[in-house]
Amino acid sequence: MQTVEPSDTSRFRAPIRYREVRRAYSTVRAISGALLAAVAGLTWAQSAPWAPYLLLSGLVVMAHAIYERSLGKSALPPLLLDATIIGALTVVRGFSGGVEGAGFVYIVTGAVLLLPLRRAIGVVVYAALWAAPIALLAPLLEVSDPGAVTEIGSIFAFAGIVAQLLYSTGQALFAAEERHHDALAAEKRAVELKDEFVSMVSHELRTPLTSIGGFADTLRESWASLPPAEVDEFLVIMRGEANHLSNLVEDILVIPRLEAGRLRLEPTTIALRDEAFEVARLVFAGTTRELQIDIPADIRVTADPNRLRQIFRNLLENARKYGGDQVLITGENPGPTYKVVIADNGPGIPLSDRERIFEHFEQAVKGDARSEGVGLGLPIARKLARAMGGDLWFEPRFPTGAQFLFTLQTASDADETGRDQSRRPTDGTITPIHRSA
Repeated sequence: MQTVEPSDTSRFRAPIRYREVRRAYSTVRAISGALLAAVAGLTWAQSAPWAPYLLLSGLVVMAHAIYERSLGKSALPPLLLDATIIGALTVVRGFSGGVEGAGFVYIVTGAVLLLPLRRAIGVVVYAALWAAPIALLAPLLEVSDPGAVTEIGSIFAFAGIVAQLLYSTGQALFAAEERHHDALAAEKRAVELKDEFVSMVSHELRTPLTSIGGFADTLRESWASLPPAEVDEFLVIMRGEANHLSNLVEDILVIPRLEAGRLRLEPTTIALRDEAFEVARLVFAGTTRELQIDIPADIRVTADPNRLRQIFRNLLENARKYGGDQVLITGENPGPTYKVVIADNGPGIPLSDRERIFEHFEQAVKGDARSEGVGLGLPIARKLARAMGGDLWFEPRFPTGAQFLFTLQTASDADETGRDQSRRPTDGTITPIHRSA
């Protein structure tokens, strides 16, 4: 089976996509059919023998145009039908010149604009072939004078369709130009995002790698002479930088799986407060932030443990980087879902940035003032929450600060049967930390 190369497909497409002009084109065809039927009524009063044929043709065109307005898929059927009606009426009523000329111009214009080249040539040839029966049969029929009413009405009908086609052509070209402009803008933005992403990721990877390499060299060269406490400190720092690298790589790798809907989730029943304490202990280790976790110990949710910790980590790191000196984790249980609120007393987020921060590689702080990170934490956290049947959003905190809220499915009693969720959070190294039941 022969395939068509993408570069050659333009030869097999019409200049205008039929569906873009179908409604307007069919509407004018219906009006033109009604006009022909009205002309037939006037000529019938003049005892014209071909008036019934003109009336029937007008009604057929109008009915077909109404059908095509909603269900038509190609311009080929209406053009063939109209060419047939023009030719048949010319045979019946005789050749007059003006009507046939206007009709042929309409057929040629419609075929060239709305059909691929081969089909357009076929329709034009088909319309031209009607010259033979017209030349042979018209002299054998008794044809009365068509009259000025018929001439003017028919010419106006065909001219109206041609005018509509030309207008639709202009509209379609303008729309194509707008789409092309939008596509160029989107492509430019995609290139900018790619460059920005590469720059940010390079910076984020280089910083911890440089730190790990420096401390490793120091330990290799001076291991024997360093005090044990300093060795432990270096190892803790290296471990922290390695965790930072691991989290960054995990955030980058999870994006394509989320976008493709291929992220594998393993939901289970989880003690929510335990997970909050465990992640908070790691994120806020060594800081002087005041952290309070106010989630009841008996709250159980159904979620993937790894992805739930990823949500907590991204939100808490966001609070650590941009929030003030106080972070509060609370929860509410409105019903089948449990709402978690992570609030801080920082400067908050401007109104204009409250949706942009959920886009990839975006941060509320731009330029040289931007903080660490690549702008992936919030969009990933929202996508993970939605993937597990919940949602995540931002709300301002009164009188100052920011709070991010996300929902999780509350575990049912059946989900908790046979599961041991008796773990309790340990003190960790968060300074200070307040627990509330």
